[in-house]
Amino acid sequence: MLKPLFAPTQDKPLPIPTLPSLMLVLAIAVSACPPARAASPASPATSADWPPPPKLSPPNACAGRLTGSHATFDVGPGKKYTELTDVPWLDLQAGDVVNIHFRSEPYRTKFGLRAQGTADAPVVINGVTDDKCQRPTLSGDSAVTAKDMRMSGFGKVIEDAGLILIYKLPNDPLETYTPRHIVIQNLKLTGANRKNRFYNMAGVPQNYGNFSAGIYAVRVHDLTVENCEITGNGLGVFTNTKGDSPGEYSANVIIRRNLLYLNGNPDRYTEHNLYVQARRALYEGNFIGQAYGGSSLKDRSSAPVIRYNKILASARALDLVETEEEVYKNLQPDPLYPYAWVYGNIFINDSAAPAGFSVNLVHWGFDNTIERGHNGTLFFYHNTVISKVAQKAFWYVVPFQIGRDDMAPAGATVEAASNVFWQQADTEWRFLSQAGTLKFTGTNYVPTGWYPTNPTLKADVRKERASLLTGKDPKLAADGTPRPGSPVLDQPDQGPSFTPPGAIGENLLVQHQYKDGVGIVPRPASAKPGRAALGALAGP
Repeated sequence: MLKPLFAPTQDKPLPIPTLPSLMLVLAIAVSACPPARAASPASPATSADWPPPPKLSPPNACAGRLTGSHATFDVGPGKKYTELTDVPWLDLQAGDVVNIHFRSEPYRTKFGLRAQGTADAPVVINGVTDDKCQRPTLSGDSAVTAKDMRMSGFGKVIEDAGLILIYKLPNDPLETYTPRHIVIQNLKLTGANRKNRFYNMAGVPQNYGNFSAGIYAVRVHDLTVENCEITGNGLGVFTNTKGDSPGEYSANVIIRRNLLYLNGNPDRYTEHNLYVQARRALYEGNFIGQAYGGSSLKDRSSAPVIRYNKILASARALDLVETEEEVYKNLQPDPLYPYAWVYGNIFINDSAAPAGFSVNLVHWGFDNTIERGHNGTLFFYHNTVISKVAQKAFWYVVPFQIGRDDMAPAGATVEAASNVFWQQADTEWRFLSQAGTLKFTGTNYVPTGWYPTNPTLKADVRKERASLLTGKDPKLAADGTPRPGSPVLDQPDQGPSFTPPGAIGENLLVQHQYKDGVGIVPRPASAKPGRAALGALAGP
């Protein structure tokens, strides 16, 4: 029996307001789709190259047809395959491309992937948008199970777990067969939610489980999910690392330039927009909205890198905790397991938001098993953190929780540099819940009247070598860009105080920024050497 990552968040979310409807307006430019082109090789991160350099985003979400280096499958109106159910998903080979062409009606097929692509010839599941950049929709609501899944029994034990299932055939080696080098892009994935039914392998209607996902991977190496809209599922993307054998782990998961929002279940806190456990994970250029019940992003990986995203907080904005491996340790031996990098992100925590808010915004270290906790540094730099939590909703907010209560792994530290912390409401601001160490370095903009922790307690908050600019208004525009005369402009630039062996320092520099509706764009440089704007954005 598979064991999903059911580790609960320790702090239960606050009650979620009930709204009759919710509209999310995403500003995406309109332009014609590009012509057909060959599928380009993926750029997976390897153990010797972490993190990879950022990938600049195209100006819009339009995407054209691709040609595979091995074979090309086209699905849609007037194509060889009119429905997804007839595609030979389980026989895809390195270099294959499946083009899913836009149509006004959703495709209602759930399917499996077991492909083993290569770095030079990945397997690509590619959405072809219309001339308004609309992605083709794959819906789990009333979806049929793909024909080859029904015939082979692929994923029988997890058929209620997702819309796209990444796993193995019953006769593939249980402990060693790993799908790899798979790219899923330019699609809208929705409806894999317990409220909805699908037609299972026997053709019988069945509800999805609580822990169902738009993409559910039991084990995968070098998975890239890019330019997708993922909403309305139990989880958006889930990858597992069980550790029941030396080979049972996921690795090199890249989540890039997606729209992820309103996944989860309101009455539970174990489902999230993203729930990834892997040897190395990268999140860049995404809009990560709220999740019902759970965290906006939960990660149990080694060396997670979270950069240039816009993140709306729910139960937590970031929950970066320990691997759940119990028998074989595949992630902990990674020399970068103790570390994480969070930079260039815009965080918004709002008590008026429909899916709750965070009391503890960023969680680092562990939530269940302290012995497996991250015992190194979370490098938190050039982020803009905006709190709109009203005191009537909760008395205080805490940007950083390390471990839980008064327990943290020895050495677990958050290093904060070049950030903007903007308190827009009347709550008490406590920088650290209690355990662990928070080190301010360089220059940070912080709220007037902040506390290290609960005023009746003590916490290890260090600021001896830091400059803290205090104030109530950093003079930022609505999008977070500093306005003329802002105190955060042209401040001494400071990043991580050190780079652990095995990390690529050049790829951890802040040279880009997030842009709404686009993703990653170049960051305007300061005219003064050694100076930069604090926070995530330097200019429009």
